[in-house]
Amino acid sequence: MHTVFSIRKTLLGLLANTCNSLTAEEFAIEAFPPFALPRESVHGDLSSNAAMMMAKRLRRPPKEVAQIFCEALETSELVNHVEIAGPGFLNIFLSDFVFRKILKEILTELGGYGRSAVHSGKRALVEFVSANPTGPLHVGHIRGAVVGDTVAELMMAVGYEVQREYYYNDAGAQMRNLGLSVQARYRELYGLPFTFPEDGYKGAYIVEIAEEIRREHGDSRLEEGWEWFTEYAAERLMKRISEDLAALRISFDSFVSEKSLYESGEVKSTLLDLTAKHAIYKKDNAIWLRSTLKGDDKDRVLVKSDGEPTYVTPDIAYHRFKLRRGFDRLVNVMGHDHHSQAERVRYALELLGLETSSLYYLLTQMVSLKAGDRLMKFSKREGELITMREMIEDVSADVTRYFFIQRSYSAQMTFDWELAKSRSMDNPVYYLQYVHARACSIAAKAVEKGISADIGEDLDWSILASPRERELLIKLAHYPAVILDAADRLEPHLLTNYLEDLAKTFHAYYQAQRVLNESDPQGSKPRFLLVQAVRQVMENALGILKVTAPEEM
Repeated sequence: MHTVFSIRKTLLGLLANTCNSLTAEEFAIEAFPPFALPRESVHGDLSSNAAMMMAKRLRRPPKEVAQIFCEALETSELVNHVEIAGPGFLNIFLSDFVFRKILKEILTELGGYGRSAVHSGKRALVEFVSANPTGPLHVGHIRGAVVGDTVAELMMAVGYEVQREYYYNDAGAQMRNLGLSVQARYRELYGLPFTFPEDGYKGAYIVEIAEEIRREHGDSRLEEGWEWFTEYAAERLMKRISEDLAALRISFDSFVSEKSLYESGEVKSTLLDLTAKHAIYKKDNAIWLRSTLKGDDKDRVLVKSDGEPTYVTPDIAYHRFKLRRGFDRLVNVMGHDHHSQAERVRYALELLGLETSSLYYLLTQMVSLKAGDRLMKFSKREGELITMREMIEDVSADVTRYFFIQRSYSAQMTFDWELAKSRSMDNPVYYLQYVHARACSIAAKAVEKGISADIGEDLDWSILASPRERELLIKLAHYPAVILDAADRLEPHLLTNYLEDLAKTFHAYYQAQRVLNESDPQGSKPRFLLVQAVRQVMENALGILKVTAPEEM
């Protein structure tokens, strides 16, 4: 167990036992608020509002409870002292023994530091991207792709067995329009009459696919129906999508197609079971879901009067299929514009009597692109595309991944193209990589000076006593908790927030403190080991984000 988890468990256990000794009521550790990390080191290494939270249950004033908690916490070897602030806040200052243990833990576990087995034995399915093969991936797909992949990495880091899945629509009107678009361009290459579909796809990639057909098949496909062109184009586009995702360091364990749900009878059986549950009915030759029973403002059509299912129908079947596969958590990453569709899928599953508490929707907000003062626009249908591959090649996979994960996916974001390309401290990726490279350069100088990274028993750890050093140590201690928190809450931006905070804290320390000082050899090694610990944690965190950690820049 990581030190930070044992500290939390021990200190919260002390508070629970103290409360149990004051009253007949039973207090569990889970009833207490988690410890917070103070913004300023003068307010301690940990802080808690537990006294104010428990005062009512204990029928005592918050300040009195705070004093009782203070005395209990100071009995632990983990705690140096506790200060009471304001109406009853507890500012906890940890002992030097804790910081020595944290540093040794990082330098012993190395790449494993931060990873845990908290959720060992549990399985998670993360479905993301899931773009239809009607065109190459563009910048509108990147946020969901990076969010999904990073969530999967975080869940793996805390013990989940994770499966990444891609669900795509290879049936329906969009795919018919794709086939008709390619067919029209193919006929155009031979100077033959053609009708371009009103909702067709106009991008240059459609012409490229038509030219590929001509190279491979000549004019032998002129009599084929649109279905053949759809199948050919979809296969080529799925291959390109996989290649573009690989350039962004993303791969999938499984692919599920909409067509397979029809062919396997999954859609048909879902409709039959909804009928048996009296969850659907016929009206105006259409089939309707009784979604108003679950709070919807009106019932929704599942099958139109012409017999064609709506988009939500195969999605219901797909999620029913997911639920049967025994995963502990089912994470769906979708664009915010799919919010109502996600709700209707959940309504249908509940009307089927299925438990949906394992189902989590991460709805990503809109992304705007900016180049200087100019907003950039893109449209797949009109062919005005800025593809994923173009962005990766122009600004790098590192920058692309980091920029799209830096802020909460639930907030709108603007991607600043010029900032993304800049090699300056204003670019957060450059800044983080620079700080990591700086730590590596200190390690190289230490080797030159004959200072090893071996942890010896004769080190004077008390040298690491300055406020900046304590601040760095407590931030390093919290890293495993940040990983667990980000994984449990499915909020990967918590890790980027942590990284940037750690980098700024280290940068300030480096500016103020000479690490390798020939006139202070005794102090040089502990400080060098502290720098090594910072470097290791930064490397570990960047690894989860799949951003490279260069040793020199």
